[in-house]
Amino acid sequence: MLKTIIFDIDGVITNLSFFHFITWKSIFSFHHINLTNEEWTPLVGLPRLTIAHQIAKNHHLHLSDSEIQHLATNKNELFVHLIKHTLEPNNVLNGIHQLIDEAIKKGLKLIVISTSANAVLEIQRLGLYDKFYYISNGVMKPSVDSETDALGSLLKKLAIKPEECIGLEDDVKGIKEYKKNGVYAVAIANYRDQIKQEADYWVDLPEQINLEEIIFSYYKNNADE
Repeated sequence: MLKTIIFDIDGVITNLSFFHFITWKSIFSFHHINLTNEEWTPLVGLPRLTIAHQIAKNHHLHLSDSEIQHLATNKNELFVHLIKHTLEPNNVLNGIHQLIDEAIKKGLKLIVISTSANAVLEIQRLGLYDKFYYISNGVMKPSVDSETDALGSLLKKLAIKPEECIGLEDDVKGIKEYKKNGVYAVAIANYRDQIKQEADYWVDLPEQINLEEIIFSYYKNNADE
């Protein structure tokens, strides 16, 4: 029986990629590096240290591990400042308010599981804090072959059965992690074929989500198993 809907933040509830881009661009400008959108795009969603290492490598900038850590820390401080002063409720993606309200009316428990260490702040700034039963703060989604199962551990901690969940995600690794743990995986595909192939159900854009259709598909999938 369906009891819970899991939300990722970036790409599902709101788009934060631009905020990350301009903060990384600002940080690396001090090293006379002009970060372009083309260079940034394949880095979206990666951990801060990984991004810092990759940008430095791309531009043959030789930095120690401590210098990379310093860059990543400064980036996060700038990002948090930007989120505190510019992220607003009107940054919630079209269709998400309706989805949240319909799910609550149906008595479903809503939780946020995100890679972001700033998840609580982001949800607060979006005006959605009171809508969620639980908001993670930096729960990482490991690779599919990882021995560390952050998602499964968190659901166990919350006494939530994976098979009673629908998970919303816009990232292939996140979809795989849902499915690996027995969560019904719904992709915000953004017209990408790979994530559509991995997901149990998909829409291209959040505004195309129809909760009734997703619930129907969830129960049909469970009946077929």
